[in-house]
Formats: sequence, structure tokens, C-alpha cells
Amino acid sequence: MMKCKSRKTNQWLLKINRDPYIENPNWDLIQNSLSEMDGQRLSMILLRRKAKGEIIIHGGNFSEGKKIYYVNYWYEVTDQLFQEEEEMGIKELYPYDMHFELVDDTKTEEKECQITISQLTVMPENVCVCWDHMIKAVKHFFDHDGELHPKLNWREFDMF
Repeated sequence: MMKCKSRKTNQWLLKINRDPYIENPNWDLIQNSLSEMDGQRLSMILLRRKAKGEIIIHGGNFSEGKKIYYVNYWYEVTDQLFQEEEEMGIKELYPYDMHFELVDDTKTEEKECQITISQLTVMPENVCVCWDHMIKAVKHFFDHDGELHPKLNWREFDMF
């Protein structure tokens, strides 16, 4: 009897700026891409876990001599994610669209910084996080099957 090889499902997608998706990237590629972010040539990285949502990292701009990042998480049932959940037999994570952003509690909402989010944008300082916060969030998301890091501060925000 001949055994059939099961086809590996592409669960992870990586998008660097507006380039085509890279299927099932390894951690080294993700981390190297994040380290190259500069807020100009490379200012957006999206890591998507099919049927679980996506984490998007913007920026890499320098502020006061250190790189800053804006990190958010998207889960939209109106997206292709809804269909992927059904196809993969995964129960929906949320009953409606959810959007979270990473917050650094040591910084204030009143002070602002400039960071590239599609274009140079003024954002509250507390959502402009350092490399350590950003890399912990992305690594946990990647290592824990699309889960947000439970010890980092995430707050829900409304897109509309």
C-alpha cells in the first residue's frame, strides 16, 4: 500500500512593505526584517497567522537616538480569516472585528512622536514602543500560534 504525503498547510504569511507574501517564514527571516526597519526604505512588516489574525509593525524611525515602532493586531471576521477558520476547523477567536495596539505604560499619552505609518504620522508617545517591547510581542505571537503576549499591555481601539 502506498502512503500519501500530507500537504503542509501554509499557516504563516509575512509581508514586507508592499512586497508579495512570503509563505511560512522562519524566525530568522522575520527578526532580520524587523531589524532592517528604518521608517523610510522599510517601514511596515505584517505577520499573519491564518485563522488567528495578524500583527503589524510600523516605523523603525529614530526618536531621541532610539528606534521606535507602532505595533497593532487585527482580527476581522469580514476578512478572508473568517473563511479560513471554517476551512481549517478553527473556532473563531472573537465574534466581531478586534483591533489592539501595544502600549508602553512607562510613556505618556500627552507627549507625541513622529513615526511612519504609511506616511510620517504624529502618534502618542505611549504607542511608540522600543525594540524590546516590539520584539517580545512579535516573537510571542510567532511562537504561540498567533497569541498576543499576555504580559505586555494591549489596548483595544476602534478603527472607525
